[in-house]
Amino acid sequence: MFSPDDLRRTLDRADALLDGGRLREFILPPEWDAEKRRLLALEIKPSLYRGQRGPTTFAASVYGAENLIYLIMDEPDLAARFRDTIIRAMLARAAVFDEEAEWTPEPDGGGRFEFYDDNCCLLNKEMYDFFSKPVLNALFGKYAPGPKATRYQHSDSDMAQHLETLNELGLNGVNFGPKLTVAQIREKMPRAVIWGQIAPFTFSRNDEVRLVAEVIRDCEMAREKRGLVVATAGSINNGSRLAGLRLIMAAIQKHGRYF
Repeated sequence: MFSPDDLRRTLDRADALLDGGRLREFILPPEWDAEKRRLLALEIKPSLYRGQRGPTTFAASVYGAENLIYLIMDEPDLAARFRDTIIRAMLARAAVFDEEAEWTPEPDGGGRFEFYDDNCCLLNKEMYDFFSKPVLNALFGKYAPGPKATRYQHSDSDMAQHLETLNELGLNGVNFGPKLTVAQIREKMPRAVIWGQIAPFTFSRNDEVRLVAEVIRDCEMAREKRGLVVATAGSINNGSRLAGLRLIMAAIQKHGRYF
């Protein structure tokens, strides 16, 4: 079992890598310089790093989900060090990719950063605000600072306890689990575009009655303030049919028009 001492040693190694300025050689392959020249000759720019597993999911992958909860409760100083190292590492990784792509900040205050944090449901509001919120704040502040920027999060889980926090962080694009409703999200996040609340299994099972019912439900909930993209609340599962997609489109055409 990964212990607090194991985590301290892991963080020591990460800090040594970051402090020593060796992250570029650590994450890029030895043949990268030649490959970069080949791509640039084809007018293909290296990709930027603008999306990341969210801090709760990332930390749970490193340390374990239950371990992370106990760590925040029992050893907040070590948890804070873990959080701060995650921030440093993400920003440093992004800087490496920025340099390789010769990126410069957008003058109009644009930009984007996206998080995918299914495991955020495991933390209560206080724990999330302590551990995960600062990570989002740091990455959004650097790469999605302006009013035209995209601040997006996908969380394929029941995490309604974090809606107010995510609204405080200025998220303007969200895709959450099917147990949340458009009305719940809109109440707490009045400015965010809601990218779908159809249950993925309703779609993959081709449950025609429920598909139409969920489209009507979501369109009615969005009627007053709009800002809904009709889509699944999470991944599109294997077995989802084109016939189901056509049915959704027909239901939108019939029931999703506001006059």
